[in-house]
Amino acid sequence: MVAQPRKSQAIAFTAIMSASALIISSLRVELPFYPLTFLKFDFAEIPSLITFMLVGPKWSYFCALLHYFGLLSRGGDPLGPTMKFTAVLSMLLGMHYGLRLKSTKLWPTLLLGMSSRSLAMALANYVVLGFLFPSWLDYSKFLLNAAGIRVGGWADVMALTLVLVTAYNCTHTLFSFIPAKLIVSQVEGRLQAAKCAGRSI
Repeated sequence: MVAQPRKSQAIAFTAIMSASALIISSLRVELPFYPLTFLKFDFAEIPSLITFMLVGPKWSYFCALLHYFGLLSRGGDPLGPTMKFTAVLSMLLGMHYGLRLKSTKLWPTLLLGMSSRSLAMALANYVVLGFLFPSWLDYSKFLLNAAGIRVGGWADVMALTLVLVTAYNCTHTLFSFIPAKLIVSQVEGRLQAAKCAGRSI
């Protein structure tokens, strides 16, 4: 991450990133995950990760929270935004813990974010499909059958669904992290170049 900005700068940057996330969400820039097409790869997670990398974990939590409140304010079923917020927050918490390890390598932070997200969402989906809305498991079975994946009873459908949910969340962590890191690398490069140019004047 770059040098820590002043609080006013961090607040302004976080507000811009959360607004960007809401704009991306409103444009529905998403890609379905096959075969469980109700799972979507969502570009709106990227601003929270950019915030994490540029101004710090605390501000990335605020970014994700503002995005969540913005989604709730649009009305509709609150479950979708809540599941999305749970996914992003658990990923950020895992990455935050990775930073505390003081490792010079990037992969421990990424791996911890991926692991914490995958575990949190496996548990969340188990609660939703197993207890809150068990009828939704029939739709999961329908999608699996449509993809040529034959499953038997409730336990088989649940197990395979959770395996696919875990694969989706691992992939989504990379899907969000890689472009965020590329963007941040460009920003850091430009800031460093500007700093060097200022010293040479």
